[in-house]
Amino acid sequence: MPIIMTTMWYPISKRIEVGKKFIEAAKKFPPDETIAKNLGTGVMRDKHGAKIIVMSEVMEGKLQEALERANETIGLFNDIEGFNTRIDLMATALEAWESINMKPPE
Repeated sequence: MPIIMTTMWYPISKRIEVGKKFIEAAKKFPPDETIAKNLGTGVMRDKHGAKIIVMSEVMEGKLQEALERANETIGLFNDIEGFNTRIDLMATALEAWESINMKPPE
């Protein structure tokens, strides 16, 4: 089951606007673990602004639906000046080991 990692960057001056959009997004797209399970969310700040990383494990056969949901959610933030996003697909550690025909160390 692949992992979707969504990375978002924005200027600190937009933090309230971004926070309000996250509340709106949570109401419009409540968690649905039949599509993807949230593995965690991290937030960091530096001199350039803020960065949020959200990682979700996609359920079997739900990749297209999970990607559509991620894109719809990100679409809510499009009008915030300086807000940028990136979506990455990753294999789980077990899938990576299997791709080289090996088992992970115990």
